[in-house]
Amino acid sequence: MSTNTDALFQQLDDYLATVIKHLEPNQRRRLSRQLAFGLRRRQQQRIGQQQNPDGSHYAPRKNKVLRTSGSVRFLWKTGIRELANWRTTGRGDKRQITGFDVDRGAVRSFYKRDIQQYIAINLNQTKQTKSKPEKMFRRLRTARFLRATSSANEANVGFSGRASQIASVHQYGEVDNVAENAKARYPERELLGLSHSDLDYIADTVVQFVQHP
Repeated sequence: MSTNTDALFQQLDDYLATVIKHLEPNQRRRLSRQLAFGLRRRQQQRIGQQQNPDGSHYAPRKNKVLRTSGSVRFLWKTGIRELANWRTTGRGDKRQITGFDVDRGAVRSFYKRDIQQYIAINLNQTKQTKSKPEKMFRRLRTARFLRATSSANEANVGFSGRASQIASVHQYGEVDNVAENAKARYPERELLGLSHSDLDYIADTVVQFVQHP
């Protein structure tokens, strides 16, 4: 949080400490639950808008380059097969051709050792296109992973388990594996944090609760 937000948070924290002294345990539990679920909803909305708590936008994800590789027709065990957007994978006896099987309407793989004869190979359609940017953290911001918990003494919103590890990498811009034997540093994208608007929400919620417990 910024210095200004820190100061506001300290004022709010002092105010809450005073209010809590005058609430019964069951009232504190109700208030904590209301705050926890309300703050989770606000965090989810902000993540969906791809924004940090200070209002700045998340560092964009790099677009993937999609490559298509024409088509290939070959004689296989049970007849002629035609694959579109094909590629080769594997090594040695495990080498395969993978692509969209035109007849079956699905992506399939064939071992090269089982191909009896190549009929036609078209490489003239090769092209590169960039994928459309998609919003990040669609699953991570769902209630399944972004948890809201509360008790008579506290309200918590956060991640746990593997989701917590993934979120931490983005929250603090840490280094993580991107492929086997390859690491990369991710840009900071704050999934959790309190904005000025969130602090206003907390204060308003507490005031309304005290007035109508």
